[in-house]
Amino acid sequence: MVESEQPSSHFDSLSNELIVQILHFCQYDGILRFAATSKRHYNILADSVSLKLHIELDANGLDIIKGSRTRHGTYFCLLEELVRYRDAWLNLDLEVPIERNSNQVMSLWELREGNYVVAFSSIASTEWGPDSIQVTPIDSLESPQPISFPSAFSEFTLDFEQGLAALVKTDPVNTTCLEIRLCSTITGLPHPLARSPRFILQVDFPIPGPGHQTFTLEVIDNILVIRIADILRDIYEIIAWDWKTGALLCRVGSSSGVADFALLDNRHLALFSAESDEKGPRSMTISLYSMLGLEHGEIPSGPYFCASKCACARPILTFKFPKLDDSYIVSSRVIMRSDPIPGRITYTKSASLTHQTALTFSVILSLLHISNPDEDSVHLRIFISAKHLGSYLLGLVNEQDTVVIPWSVWGSQASRWFLCDKQTSYWVYWTSGSRFICVDEDPHSMLHSLSVFDFHSPTVRRHALRDTCPSKIHQSSLYKEEMREIVLKGMGLITPHPVTSLLDADLAPLVASTIDSDLPTVIETGFSSPVESRLPYRVVTRPKFVPSCEDWSIDGDHIIGMTPVRPNVDRLSVYKLRT
Repeated sequence: MVESEQPSSHFDSLSNELIVQILHFCQYDGILRFAATSKRHYNILADSVSLKLHIELDANGLDIIKGSRTRHGTYFCLLEELVRYRDAWLNLDLEVPIERNSNQVMSLWELREGNYVVAFSSIASTEWGPDSIQVTPIDSLESPQPISFPSAFSEFTLDFEQGLAALVKTDPVNTTCLEIRLCSTITGLPHPLARSPRFILQVDFPIPGPGHQTFTLEVIDNILVIRIADILRDIYEIIAWDWKTGALLCRVGSSSGVADFALLDNRHLALFSAESDEKGPRSMTISLYSMLGLEHGEIPSGPYFCASKCACARPILTFKFPKLDDSYIVSSRVIMRSDPIPGRITYTKSASLTHQTALTFSVILSLLHISNPDEDSVHLRIFISAKHLGSYLLGLVNEQDTVVIPWSVWGSQASRWFLCDKQTSYWVYWTSGSRFICVDEDPHSMLHSLSVFDFHSPTVRRHALRDTCPSKIHQSSLYKEEMREIVLKGMGLITPHPVTSLLDADLAPLVASTIDSDLPTVIETGFSSPVESRLPYRVVTRPKFVPSCEDWSIDGDHIIGMTPVRPNVDRLSVYKLRT
């Protein structure tokens, strides 16, 4: 490395140790730029294990959970483990799969933090709904005893670290009311930290029964968020409480529209909504709300809460979407997801790692042609950089009015749009962190191609040189044109990687490709003008690698395939990263 003449700087008089401490307050790209300014600065980074660890954590959107480091968790050890974890995802390096079976006939299920949880009925009853859960650790051969709760429930979610099970149950008599129970995942009894472990929520519309995409529940720290929706009438309520004190933190309601939510972090809720006009849901936005907006939230005097008696929250930011073509409306079945919940454990070895903020939002929606909804529908999956949206929050602390960001300002660079060949099932979203799993099934083979897409821009751009493809294919004009067409038309999730068709039987074991912002995707149908998106992504594929499974998910350092073996009983094929 040739050192050029550099002007003196304020750092010249500082010791290397002090400079290292200062750099720990910087983001990873700033540290790298600093290291490129002189030989001394380069050597400071090269000699500092703590700075290298800082860079890897920041570039991967990860943090070490406080107090989780083991006795042997030195910076050097943590750095080596993190690099192996990163590289295993980059190279899709997986161990031989193991199989797990759920031992109960399930009514509901959840895959969280290394556990496959099924809800089931422990006794024969005329009352619909499970009353127990069975937790199956996905990489352990032992399963704990089932946990039973005081009554049946319609939907649930768990927070294992807090030992919390949040359960909701509809009232068949008073259909505008919903019972919420906060129970222990250890005993099944009321959670000891909940001031009101059982309370009733009343809304202004009849709540549909189970199985109608009625509920979404999430827990983050001391906040419980519930979405209640009637998708047939295009009406919803989304409410956040402090589950320990019972205080109301945020309410978002609509008399005409459809919506779903995800959590940006432990302070902000992101809401995707389509508000209705005379034709139906058409005006799409993403809005960010504070979940701490009420300094001292309303605490009900008893176990009853009426949603309409509380004012709706004002969004801090609203991000506009492109205008629809006059012939289209948004289907009521919209889905917004981001997994894992910010702050939950993502990976554990010598320390536990977490994403403190969401990395990528996944929005799934269908546009229905008003005159011919069965034939001319447009099915979309949209990946949105949560970090990009969150950056607009800086400097808006004292803003009194909602700040509206036009699509032309934010949308193209922060999103990547894909077409799907059919409407996606409600509970299938397959996204974890910034990664999305896709399996291309070959009807002529017993094994199918496994692909993982990554939409985290630092990962995409740092590792573009790791792209792998046989040179004779990569340099061919046919390959380049096929790849360009697939990306341009948004066909990347429903069209096999072009290298698999060009190589025929002589397949490479791994194919990795980077799609940067210079190659856009353009959606031509459904909007008043073509919609362009340019969020970079990287896709890594192992051709002919996995057997057929009904559904696939990512959880932490595992890829899980789920296949029914008999009605309402699944077999899990668990692939663990080789770290």
